[in-house]
Amino acid sequence: MHTVNIFKNIIPIIIAATAFYGCSRKHTSKTNVAISEITFKQDSLAFELCKMYGFDQGIRDSKLTFNKKELMPKVDSISFANLVNFVTKNGYPTETLLGKRNIKQECVESAAVAILLHNPHRLVNEKVYFDLFLKEVKKGNIDSNFFASVLDKYYWINSPNKKKRKVFYGSEFGKPCIQTKEATNKARIEIGLLPLKEEEFIDCGQEELNMPKKQIAY
Repeated sequence: MHTVNIFKNIIPIIIAATAFYGCSRKHTSKTNVAISEITFKQDSLAFELCKMYGFDQGIRDSKLTFNKKELMPKVDSISFANLVNFVTKNGYPTETLLGKRNIKQECVESAAVAILLHNPHRLVNEKVYFDLFLKEVKKGNIDSNFFASVLDKYYWINSPNKKKRKVFYGSEFGKPCIQTKEATNKARIEIGLLPLKEEEFIDCGQEELNMPKKQIAY
């Protein structure tokens, strides 16, 4: 009950932060200018993404002093559900979907990126979401290297060795262990990346690894 009350009290703050972080739209003084149906749809989708970005970033505002550790996972879960709904209906945000003008706005371009990086566990642990976003990778809407980074963030966060964190795919989060070479390269191929060469791995010795134990199925 205490958590619910805190969450209710913080909603107005998050909404205010959302308004701050969400992108603002400049309106022309000529209110009678006709807007094409395509432009209207693109602007509507862009605004939807801006609201998501504002919600995602608002909870992370350094000026907020409440217990973020308790509430942030709940906010991230809501943001992820909103993104899944958006992608299911419209596809992953791209310039083709949103228009060149809209995609240049930070809140539009960064919404999906931020939400995915804040929810890597949903893709790793829930196949339905992995498959949903993998389809977008195969369509060319999501860069394979970025997708690998999202997935690797999960392994990086949950690495048993907190001093020298380990990854599985190989990404900006680090190099994978040679001990997982076969599984890693199969997983990389699955998401559209080239397999890594021997020298692109690191030797993790007998270290405990929190990595997939099953072979990737094709």
